[in-house]
This record gives sequence, structure tokens and C-alpha cells, in this order.
Amino acid sequence: MRTRLKKPSAAIAATIAIFALALTGCAGSPQAGKVGTVEDPVTIRFAWWGNDARAKTTQEVIKDFEAANPTIKVQGENTEFSSYWDKMATQIAGGTTPDVFAMSGAYPSEYASRGVLLDLGKVKEQIDTSKMPEQAVSLGKIDGKQYTITAGVNAISMVVDPNVFEAAGVQLPDDDTWTWDDYVKIAADISKKSPAGTFGATQAANDSVLSVWARQHGEQLYSDDGKKLGISEDTATSFFELNKKLMESGGGPSASQTVEDGSAQPEATLMGQGKQAMRISWSSQIGSYSATAPLKMMKLPGEGKQPGTWLRSSMEYAISSKSAHPKEAALFINYLVNNLDAAKKIKSDRGMPANTELKAAITPLLKETQQKEAAYLDRLAEMNVEPPLPLPAGSSATQEVLNRYNTDVLFGKASPRDAARGFIQEVNQNLG
Repeated sequence: MRTRLKKPSAAIAATIAIFALALTGCAGSPQAGKVGTVEDPVTIRFAWWGNDARAKTTQEVIKDFEAANPTIKVQGENTEFSSYWDKMATQIAGGTTPDVFAMSGAYPSEYASRGVLLDLGKVKEQIDTSKMPEQAVSLGKIDGKQYTITAGVNAISMVVDPNVFEAAGVQLPDDDTWTWDDYVKIAADISKKSPAGTFGATQAANDSVLSVWARQHGEQLYSDDGKKLGISEDTATSFFELNKKLMESGGGPSASQTVEDGSAQPEATLMGQGKQAMRISWSSQIGSYSATAPLKMMKLPGEGKQPGTWLRSSMEYAISSKSAHPKEAALFINYLVNNLDAAKKIKSDRGMPANTELKAAITPLLKETQQKEAAYLDRLAEMNVEPPLPLPAGSSATQEVLNRYNTDVLFGKASPRDAARGFIQEVNQNLG
């Protein structure tokens, strides 16, 4: 059983504290209990984040759903990711929560702990998960209850540019056996044999990569109760040492260039410019780096001995606990994750479909890079790696904290040991 329900971080708690008052006033909605008809359908609201292309596709899917379900109307609400969570907090506090909304990261735990999310067990007749692997279904479970349904899965991967390897005269590694030491050595070798400005790799400061690192060392990033980090000081230190060694060996760029590269759009990164051989990245981003380079996707180093990479939700769907129409909302989610026509339109935009039949059906329709992602995720699925517990409340800032301490290490402002201590102390304060 995957358990994690606890109080949210202080910043989010201040907003969610208003939820209890706001939510009690939602049950009196004039639509509550209404049975929709073709002449007078019920209306549900669906909120998600994304760009204009995603919004256009989603509106097309909504129209298809409405045509198939004429007693239900769906009001779509698209928001840029940078402002999505602030908007959600405002709506929930104001008692105007969308019926269905997209989620990710630590938010399911934070929202579920305050009663914002509907226990989807109450609408299990409307949502079919029989075509999804249990591993994918369990991604939405907290304390044994199903609070979200994955919209699609992705995973941390090693994106590789074979052209850079070939130009440097370096062979591609065997990703079933290579180690992190091999990774650093190969990166340095490629940088040495490549034109100035081309590198073997780039230092990575991603909390999901750190989670993989912890799992490969027999630890977890967070403790089971979510109240503190589970990674040890020694293991965190070795992670910072890896990035420092990658830079000092010449395998990765300088500290300043690393910071610049980390904030660039995918096509403007070293990988996007064809100046990098290897880059740790989300599998769903492979197509964003280049439309022409024959990029490949490999497993991270160290996965052969004790694998740590898991399939995770790139986006999840939840229903408001105070929705006036939970069954209709559930029918809409079911359409999004189980309907073939919807899948052919959405494709892998929200991650690869968890429904295995839909994934098989859309794979031939995908671009070559997306098909490579599908094959990579199949390899991970065969490894059957148990995912970690849901991200705990208070962990939303972990990525920023990790990146800050990693930057201090690269610029020589902190030793890997001091960075590990500071990182652990600060994140534990956020969790507590």
C-alpha cells in the first residue's frame, strides 16, 4: 500500500486553510442533483495547463465527447503552467473549483490531505482502468485510495546524439551494463575529441534524477511518512560530487554555461544545437531538441545493478470532492484515457497513454522520436520497477533548492559535503 497523507507546506497551508470554509459552501450548487437532458445538459468544467496547440487539441476532444454524450457540456479552461497552480489555489479558496482538473508533482498529496479531491472509488463504475498496468494505476493512489488517474506516463532518460559520438570516434555505451563512472569517462573523452564548444554531457540537478540516484543506492529520496528526506548525507554528497567531477573532467560545460543551458528552451540547449552527446532528460522531451538529428534514448547509468528509474505520471486527472456532477466528470475522464478517437488526437502530448491498447494503436501514428520514447518506456515497464511513494506535501520547492546548492558546488561556493548538508536541512524544514 502506498501511503502518504500529511499536512501541506506552510505556504500552501495558508491558502488551503481557506478551502474548508469555501468548500462547505459548494454543496448548494444549483446544478447539484440535476439530471442532464439533450435539451438541458449539465455543465462540467475542465482545467489544464499547456500551450495553444494543446488547448486546440483538447477543445476538439471536448467537442467529440459532447457529441457522444449530448446530456453533458464541458467548459474547457486552459492556463500556462507558470500560473496554473496559483489560479487553482484561488479558485479552490473561492469555492469555484473546476469539476475535473489536471495535476502533477506534490499537489495530489497536498490537495488530498485537505479533502479537495474526490475518492475515485466512489465513481469506479464510470472509470475503467482494466486496460492499464497496475503500476500506472497505483500512481494515483494515496493511502490506499484512488485520487487521480494518469493522463500519460513518461520517465527520466538519457537522450543521446549518435552524430556527436560518431564525430568523436567514440562508441555508444551498453545501457544495460554501463556505470556512472563510465558515463563521466565517456563524456570527458567525447569533449576532448570534439570541436571546442561541444561537450559529452551536462551536469544535471533534477530532483527526479536525485531520486533515481538514491534508489540505486538502496535509499529513497523521501521518508515513508513524508516528513523528511530519506536520502543520506553520503549519498547526496556523492550526487554533487558526480556533477563536479563531470565539469572538472571537461565532460560537461563550465558552471556559467551550465546555468545558461539549464534555463534555455530545448531547441536552444547544447543538445538542441547538436553540441552535446548525452543529456539526462524527460523522455517526452526528446522530440523538442531536434526535428532532424537521429537522437536515441537510453537507460541511465547504473540501472543494470539496482534500477531506480520508474514510470511516472506526466499529468494526472482529478475530480473536485465538491463537484455537483462527479459521475459526469468521471465519464469525461474515462473518455480522455480510454477512447481511441481521443487518443488519436492527443497522442503522446500528455505522456504515453497508460491504456496499453490505446498506446499500441497510436504508436504507428507517432513521429519517429516519439516512437523511440514509446520503445524506451516499454523497456522500463518490462523491468517492473516499483514507483516511489507520491511526492509529499511541502516538496514542491525541492527542485529549486537542489538546483541552488548544485550551482554553488559548480561555482566553488560550497563543497559537495556542505551542499548535501544544506540541501537536506532546508528541504527537511520545508517538509516539516
